[in-house]
Amino acid sequence: MKGLDERINESLDILIKNEALIGYELRSMLKSFKEEKKEVGYSFGEICYWHYEAFTDCLNEDIYKIAAAIELLILSFDIIDDIQDQDSNYSWSKTPELSLNVAVSLLVMASRIISGTSFEHKGTAIQILEEYALRSINGQQLDLLNICRDEQSYLQMIDQKSGSLTAMGCLIGEVLAKGEISSEVEEYGKYIGIIQQIKNDVQSLKAWGPKNDLLNKRYSLPIIYLLSQKNDVSKAVINYYNGDIDAILDNNATENELTHGGAIRYAITIKNVYKFKALNNLENVAINELGKDFLKKLMK
Repeated sequence: MKGLDERINESLDILIKNEALIGYELRSMLKSFKEEKKEVGYSFGEICYWHYEAFTDCLNEDIYKIAAAIELLILSFDIIDDIQDQDSNYSWSKTPELSLNVAVSLLVMASRIISGTSFEHKGTAIQILEEYALRSINGQQLDLLNICRDEQSYLQMIDQKSGSLTAMGCLIGEVLAKGEISSEVEEYGKYIGIIQQIKNDVQSLKAWGPKNDLLNKRYSLPIIYLLSQKNDVSKAVINYYNGDIDAILDNNATENELTHGGAIRYAITIKNVYKFKALNNLENVAINELGKDFLKKLMK
């Protein structure tokens, strides 16, 4: 029996091949980018599938097309995000002007694919896709502006940027199955995205390279905590962020302060708060054990 990732990947191949409105050059780039995406898996499409499977009595094979459509939208966001951040080794970052056309094509294709399926509630699914995609774009705008410099505003931003996309996958699956959505699914869907973002924030600080948020003067939960401390390291980081030409960052001292001074522990504690909330909501939703296990893995 084929695995879920494999079924989604097959649907992606077919959908890309059969899209008549794109030419050879665009199709070739799209196929290439999809192959790179395949390496990290299709968790957003899987989220959609498990929520559809949980609430339906009869599996419609078009669900794999829906999962693929969601992955096309996520890929478009990944491409745009990496081009904006200029910190990716993916091939789409090497030709940004051409890759943007691929990203825009993917956005349009996602809606077209859902519209072409046989689901009764596909119109509502498209509305959810558009609404939560716009919420995520708004969060991405706030992130790029780098203006969320306290815990509350930062969590609100990643709720929009990351939480909206995971909630979108959950809710599309649910609405296709039963024609309505539930607050429990929306809430833990958002929490999963927040958890994933906090994990990425912590991971960013483990290597002193071009993707390090602190070296790039970006704000994240561990950095917000560090900047709130009144010690020599935090003062040096504040001066660095303020553009003081005499500011010197001691990488070892800064890394030690992040690791042992409470900043990373603080971020992990916040992550675990959202994990606890998500697990509480998940217990009230009738997803089978395979689906629940998959969602719990995303919360680790």
